[in-house]
Amino acid sequence: MSRPLIDLRRFLGLYYAYAFLFDFMLAYAVYTALFELKGLSVAEIGVLLAFWSASAIVLEMPSGALSDHFDRRVLLVLAPLAKALTFVLWALADGNFWLYGLGLLCWSLGQAWQSGSREALLYERLEHEGRSAEFDKVLGRDNAAEGLGIGAGTLLGGFVAYYSFDWAIWLSIPPLLLASGIALFLQDVRRQSPLPRSAEPAGSYFAHFGDALRDFRTNADLRFVTTYVAVGLVIYELIEEFDQLYYLATEVPVWTWGILGAGVEAFYALASLHAWRLAGRPWLAWALPLAGGALLLVASIGASPWYVLFLCAAYVVVAPLGTLAEARFQKIMEGTSRATTTSALVMAENIAGVVLTLGFGLLAQYIGILPAYGWAGLAIVPLAAWVIYGQRQGRRATD
Repeated sequence: MSRPLIDLRRFLGLYYAYAFLFDFMLAYAVYTALFELKGLSVAEIGVLLAFWSASAIVLEMPSGALSDHFDRRVLLVLAPLAKALTFVLWALADGNFWLYGLGLLCWSLGQAWQSGSREALLYERLEHEGRSAEFDKVLGRDNAAEGLGIGAGTLLGGFVAYYSFDWAIWLSIPPLLLASGIALFLQDVRRQSPLPRSAEPAGSYFAHFGDALRDFRTNADLRFVTTYVAVGLVIYELIEEFDQLYYLATEVPVWTWGILGAGVEAFYALASLHAWRLAGRPWLAWALPLAGGALLLVASIGASPWYVLFLCAAYVVVAPLGTLAEARFQKIMEGTSRATTTSALVMAENIAGVVLTLGFGLLAQYIGILPAYGWAGLAIVPLAAWVIYGQRQGRRATD
């Protein structure tokens, strides 16, 4: 007989703590700069980041199907442990390209195990409590907790890295071990009794793939949101991986890297918390990316370290869109294999990430890191035009 569910308030507290700790890593402040300082070229760094995305493509949907078929909690316990192995390998790598790649593979595995599982676990618990209409608000708090974890880790990591890059890597491990322990208490509502038959995992493991693919094939709105996130908003995520190279190019002092990263994440958390208040304004889906693209263009001038503020502002401007688009994705999903379908979205992001990261890395190698940011800003223009066209056809990228 299963244990009774913990009350929703306690569940959410543990859930937010898990989200915070999973991304509370000091290494966020320095890892791409670490690669370069250990002797890797910009092109090699681009290959590593593209491999990171490619490995996620392979791992995402199988992990989502595992989550749909078994207890989601198992993957949530294992995910931080896999991610912790990343930093063990990096601490020992000392410039070895292959060990850095193996570390990124472990990171991808950890990310895949928790990505679809976490959102599905949250949505199902709210649905069980009859509060699924509040999902966008709660998801905003989830994203805020994640953003605060990144921000706090980046802030502390910048100061630690000022004295030792190696310590910034090693000290990224303890929060992940704590997150793994917390996950033991994140109950999968489908595994509790009593449950309606419709909530029980059904069919074979492979049936979840068919269910997810059927949902995408028959649901045009789901395809539109997926394309918006995976091809459009992902641009801001992938160029962020090169920000430490931007800092080096503009001679931003190392001790400020953590402050900059923490500042962006603090604004991101605030935007995520209040994103639900922006629902009902579909024009923001194209207007905010355009504003962010304009800021990237200004940042690409990079004549002094102060231009980094325009880069930070570009990320802040688009921050609410991730929460609004993800919430819409969960709400319009019609299939029952929620984690597998969510993992398909993440897989699509990583497919686009492979192509765009390789392209950005090669572009930066040949024309310079700063002009590459300007071209990324210009790439937002066709995205905005596509969203406007889609809205005229009755599609919406955000709630």
